[in-house]
Amino acid sequence: MNKIDYQIADNLCSKLLEEFNSFPEFSEMLEWLESHRDLYNQFNIEPIGFPAICNSNFEGVKYENIAKFHSLYNKTKYEYTLLDYMSHEQVIVYFIEQMNPFMIHQYLLEKEYMGMEFRDFIYKLNQAFEVLKGYRGNNNLSAETLYCSNCNKKQYFFIGENDESYIHLKFKVINGVVNDFIECRELKCELPFYLDSDKQVWIDTERPLF
Repeated sequence: MNKIDYQIADNLCSKLLEEFNSFPEFSEMLEWLESHRDLYNQFNIEPIGFPAICNSNFEGVKYENIAKFHSLYNKTKYEYTLLDYMSHEQVIVYFIEQMNPFMIHQYLLEKEYMGMEFRDFIYKLNQAFEVLKGYRGNNNLSAETLYCSNCNKKQYFFIGENDESYIHLKFKVINGVVNDFIECRELKCELPFYLDSDKQVWIDTERPLF
């Protein structure tokens, strides 16, 4: 490749970055990855056993749009192929920790969750994330699991790194796929000793707290 090739590719990457958005269907993102794989491979260097790096420098000039496209492609490919490396349950946990409702939306398959239509559930989940982020200053959550002796089930506590506010969920998993969530209100589930129950953030806020 010569200087002109880099300039042309950088301009193309600039346009792709401007046009990139969150596609509404999983398959459309996979098609986007396939469509631009050759462009990515032009600048990708991936020695065996090492992370992929971008060859975005030529004759002392760094082509920023190529570098940004390479990074975006890497992130998108990883997030949309997580089932190659993780169980469905682990994928959902991963994106809850990121407080990423869009990617949770991509991986969930049912029409209803927690007794709500899918879109309403995603909206309520996003509202809970906004409370954890905007009002309580948490940038990410850390998942901890606990088997409750009262209900004899595994439960997740997604705990904010700033103030230890948390979301408390049980997953319903059928044939390896998460098909529902439960916020336990009726049973007195055990909490990690350091959590304050007043800091729980609810998803299903229309039901009474007790």
